[in-house]
Amino acid sequence: MSLTKKQLEAAKFMAEGNMTDEEIAKACFIGRTTLYRWKQNEEFQQAIYDFTAEMKKNIERKLMSMSSKALRELDKLLSARSEMVRLQAIKDVLDRLDIKPADKQNIDLKTDMDIVVKLPDELTADKND
Repeated sequence: MSLTKKQLEAAKFMAEGNMTDEEIAKACFIGRTTLYRWKQNEEFQQAIYDFTAEMKKNIERKLMSMSSKALRELDKLLSARSEMVRLQAIKDVLDRLDIKPADKQNIDLKTDMDIVVKLPDELTADKND
């Protein structure tokens, strides 16, 4: 069974995720029970998956096309007059490289223990023997 135009339209609406089932049913001029039945159909589910995958690819392409501009702007911020702006830009770059600052920890080593080191007899023997 291949999907009808209405089913494909409904699958696309579902993939977009902006509408409730009731709104989708109204937009496609069908009842909510019809939409419910379609949602149980494997081919309909596959169409939703395919539309979602297509949207993700489009978003990735758009982000990739924006990335070079974003990197140029970030590079400019690394040379900004404001020290705070430069610092934030540096942190952003390091975060993206997954380089985190070391956590500062105060360690208190106060103890009442005596440390005794026992040397071998040959090291402690009198050299005049």
